[in-house]
Amino acid sequence: MMKKIISALVVMFAMTMSVNAQSNDTSIFFKRIGCYLELDKYQMETVEISMDEFNEAMEALSDQIGTGKSVENIVNRHKHQMKQILNDKQYKKYEKIFDLTVRNTIEINNELKINNELKINNELLASAK
Repeated sequence: MMKKIISALVVMFAMTMSVNAQSNDTSIFFKRIGCYLELDKYQMETVEISMDEFNEAMEALSDQIGTGKSVENIVNRHKHQMKQILNDKQYKKYEKIFDLTVRNTIEINNELKINNELKINNELLASAK
């Protein structure tokens, strides 16, 4: 299960970076999350910093596989920071979003894996004819 979560977080990070690269403007994301969590100006700035640090740590981890750093440590540090920034109500909302994103990413990752396996099987069958 832990491997699935780690894989999902790496995929989630890659998808986030892809979306950010396409829109080239993360301010929309932060405005949306700010409205949903009802953040004040200070919280908005610190949440943005915390999320940037999370993304940078995930990117560094993907570049340095096997260095002893773990996704679990990065996630736990990020959640701890967010808990210090947000009040209890905001943090519960944020945690639901974060956990739901991980769960959805696991499902997407599994679907992609199944589709890839089917494609390979179909190619093998076609080449065997």
